[in-house]
Amino acid sequence: MTREEFLDEARRAAEVSSAKSGLPADVTVAQAALESNWGKSRLSREANNYFGIKAHGHHEVHEYETHEFVDGRDVVLRARFAKYANMQECFEDRDRIITTSTIYADAKAAAKDVEKFVHELAKHWATDPKYAEKLMRVLEQVTTAKT
Repeated sequence: MTREEFLDEARRAAEVSSAKSGLPADVTVAQAALESNWGKSRLSREANNYFGIKAHGHHEVHEYETHEFVDGRDVVLRARFAKYANMQECFEDRDRIITTSTIYADAKAAAKDVEKFVHELAKHWATDPKYAEKLMRVLEQVTTAKT
């Protein structure tokens, strides 16, 4: 999948999920690009999981190595991740997690302010202390590619 193909498919999925959730579609696309290396990660290719969503609920489970920040260090761990039927299902689950989990209440409340939303989301979504900065850089690439 080329970067352009990824962006086209991700934008379509994000527009549908965002219409239901009220979350900013461009951030969804940027987060999927960041988490999945523009759809090239093994997790996205094999499990249609574009956000690194850990196993939960009724989804099939796949185990992969992942990088996490623990006590200020980057460590490699094995983790169980959810497998999705397609990109759309993954995007909708990501939005459901953000809109229904109390830990994301501040992110949900900031949905109309993209930068604040990104910073609130980053507090709980990833262990990388630079996650918000990285996501903002990818968001800039995503919005630039639209024009």
